[in-house]
Amino acid sequence: MRRILIVLAVSLCALHATVAQDMRSLFLNAPESVFPLLTANNRADCVDYYEAGMKAYAVNRLGGVSYLRLLTADYLYIDVSGSSWSEASLLPFGADSIICMVKGVTAEAADSRLFFYSKDWNPLPTAEFLVEPEISDFFISQDSAALYAGMCDIYLVKYALSVDTGILTAEYAMPSYMGENEAVLLWPLLRRISYRWDGKRFVME
Repeated sequence: MRRILIVLAVSLCALHATVAQDMRSLFLNAPESVFPLLTANNRADCVDYYEAGMKAYAVNRLGGVSYLRLLTADYLYIDVSGSSWSEASLLPFGADSIICMVKGVTAEAADSRLFFYSKDWNPLPTAEFLVEPEISDFFISQDSAALYAGMCDIYLVKYALSVDTGILTAEYAMPSYMGENEAVLLWPLLRRISYRWDGKRFVME
């Protein structure tokens, strides 16, 4: 009998560890340094509303409204404010997984940054998992880059994570910040860059 109880206890612990790996639990238990505008109560309110099929929102620390748009077992998207968003994805990494997060802002043009964390939200070096693109990488040809990359003196990149395919995309956003004539010239010369997660890092396709 005692042996059975021990086995059951171990099984329950393993089940708890498995459940704790999903994005819902990670979001609820994240340190406030990861979501500085959202208190733990804010996040809990968003999840409760979302799971009830209601508009998932909370009044954040600045008095604005944050909206949880999508939450799955391994993906999260939240509009943190009217001009900022965060999305996160759980990525398989060996026998475990890590968190990739995009934090972005939108003004005249979108801009975002990538962050990687262990499942206990310890920061990991971004360079270990992605070689971020240079401005010239966004041009459809080397000739276009040679002629026009000099016009692009600000590094504004909008990253986006796929919901379930392990794809990361990057778009150069500076033309939205330019005058109309320059933007019309540049947009046709630019491409969206895609990266695929190979289990260890994002690889440019």
